[in-house]
Amino acid sequence: MTWIKHVILDLVMLAVVAVWALVGIGWMWWVIAIYTPLLIVLKVAAFSMGVSTAVKAKGGDQAPDWFFHVVYALSVVLMLVAGNMIFAAGWALIWILSAAGQARSRTLARSRTSARGRTSG
Repeated sequence: MTWIKHVILDLVMLAVVAVWALVGIGWMWWVIAIYTPLLIVLKVAAFSMGVSTAVKAKGGDQAPDWFFHVVYALSVVLMLVAGNMIFAAGWALIWILSAAGQARSRTLARSRTSARGRTSG
């Protein structure tokens, strides 16, 4: 569970989204309005450059894939509860890009493993 320290920002943002969606504190809308497109840009850049693959290859204390699925799913649901379809669509896109990056990482890891098996055997 040492990976928790690597996902503090994700947990804080989930809390901000939850409080905004359920209580409606005005300044939190601005935090979400700035963070959502920024995260979309970062996810698109990471996916297009294969950054998530490089990070996974380094190893270390990586958060499990299910964690991000839960965070992004809850974010989408909370945005739908708040009635903000634009934010919901943004978080759905973030979720899709994250899942696509994870799938790419798994595929590349499998191909590397099978390539090593062929060369060493």
